[in-house]
Amino acid sequence: MKTYLKEKIGNPDIFTGRKKELAWFLKWIHGIKKEISKSTAIVSRRKTGKTAFLQRLYNITFEKNDGVIPFYYELGEGSKWAVEFCRHFFLTFIYQYIAFKRRKPEYIHYLRKADFSAAVNVARDEGFEYLIDLIKDVESSFQEKNIEMLWSTVREAPMNLAAGQNEFIVQIIDEFQFLNSEIYWDEGKTNRASDFAAGYMRTAEYKNAPLIVSGSWVGWLRHDLMMMLPGRFIEYGYDNMPMDETIEMVFKYSQIFEMPVTEQTAMMIAELSEGNPFYVSAFFTSAFPEPDLATPDGLLALMEYETRHKNGNIRNTWMEYVHSVFSRVNGENAKKIVLYLCKNRERQVTRKELLEKLDLGMTDYELEKKLHALVKGDIIEEGTSNFQYQGVEDNIFDKVFRGVYQEEIEGFDEKEIRNEYKALFDEYKQKYHQLLGRLNRMKGAYAEFLIINRLRFHAFRDNEGFKAMTANLPEDFRFADYENVWTYRSSPIEKRDLLIDIFARAGAGEYAVIGEVKYRDTKKFSRAEAEEFLKKIDLLKILEPVPKSVNIVFSLTGFTKGALDFLKAHDMAWTSDERWLG
Repeated sequence: MKTYLKEKIGNPDIFTGRKKELAWFLKWIHGIKKEISKSTAIVSRRKTGKTAFLQRLYNITFEKNDGVIPFYYELGEGSKWAVEFCRHFFLTFIYQYIAFKRRKPEYIHYLRKADFSAAVNVARDEGFEYLIDLIKDVESSFQEKNIEMLWSTVREAPMNLAAGQNEFIVQIIDEFQFLNSEIYWDEGKTNRASDFAAGYMRTAEYKNAPLIVSGSWVGWLRHDLMMMLPGRFIEYGYDNMPMDETIEMVFKYSQIFEMPVTEQTAMMIAELSEGNPFYVSAFFTSAFPEPDLATPDGLLALMEYETRHKNGNIRNTWMEYVHSVFSRVNGENAKKIVLYLCKNRERQVTRKELLEKLDLGMTDYELEKKLHALVKGDIIEEGTSNFQYQGVEDNIFDKVFRGVYQEEIEGFDEKEIRNEYKALFDEYKQKYHQLLGRLNRMKGAYAEFLIINRLRFHAFRDNEGFKAMTANLPEDFRFADYENVWTYRSSPIEKRDLLIDIFARAGAGEYAVIGEVKYRDTKKFSRAEAEEFLKKIDLLKILEPVPKSVNIVFSLTGFTKGALDFLKAHDMAWTSDERWLG
């Protein structure tokens, strides 16, 4: 898929999984054309990949070009004068609108020319005369510093433009909670616009340009939506990734960062991260010297560094988060409360218990206010009633927080956390061996990962050796130094979900490799599977330019006679040589 809006994730191939979420929101976006999709808030803690997901959703919608115009805007931390914010917000929308309508993505990042006259000239040059009056209206309000009129016009521009042109727009606003905390009515930035987002009370109800908003401060975002925009947004829970997608992410990062993992350590990383993409990424980008992700001991050392060392990215990210909350809440008592809930996070704790167990020196009412502030800052979670609270269900946050604050509060032996990590690793080792016979999908994914690495780094260097491992290759075939080698998954815009185990893209005149991998204990590769593989190859060649390819099946347990007859008849290669796995 082509990238139009530059994605923060960097290399677009890093994006992994989120199949359930993409399917739901693509259906939701399709519903905009029927005016049945209601403005939606994605609610999830920091570092769960929301921005990557929203930017990918924008790019898919742009590429799909199916009657819904995408608009993406990210609010960042840092004080902003409302007047300048409105100009930036509006011109971002105008340029993205023109980029989509004219299929010219260069306008998406055109805001370096962020003045109204430049926008008028672009609109005129591209044949959008109807945009010129709108731009001039906003410019007039901007020059008069009529903030209420300016914000109203700018905020409703997507909805009004969609209505006037009989079009449909999806508005994607990332970090929505900053509308009420980072924008100021005055140029000197002394009068904070604490109810700025309340302007969407009316705007968010329109179905021709509904919003997707997100925020990385769950309690804060929920508070703003509940108090200022009640009933205007439905809430979509954005959870950590399931195990299969997390393992896929581990293998993909291992290939991209050229850091080996094993089948066992891949599962351990997936378990440790609990499906949080930030944690997976941190394992592969750590500043830890000479990281080893291919052994449990190496993974344990890296994990301790990331959560305990002053340069650990996981530790520092969480501490930045915690310090931001504690700066707004009485620190010492807050630390005691969070620590107690961390140590008892397997159950819900009442306010009465906190008052009895901790020497807080406060009334029940004062405690309630403090607990609500901690909930709003996502440091603790509310229980099933207003009287109960619970620690964040996150193994890694728990150990980071206790590692930093437990000694300060009540005395602490750092060996305690190391022993807990060892116990976790022992548990994961036992779990791995227990599940080994049932982890067929994971074993298959690991086999794909190993063969991909062989194609990327070894096959073209030992061409004759690898050809000798593989039957029925064309006489003129040579393994190439491939441009990229990945598991291929079709874009969500395609009607059929296509998954190719291995796709090695080749340069001009060379053979690409399209591969099927079966890593099973007993069952041989059958004729029916060979026929299905050929269908997938034909579909791949419709979706991707593949001038010349060799199609190879790896089956650890071999092939039925019918499968071999079919492979021969269709000039497909095969192998069951374990040397392909390294």
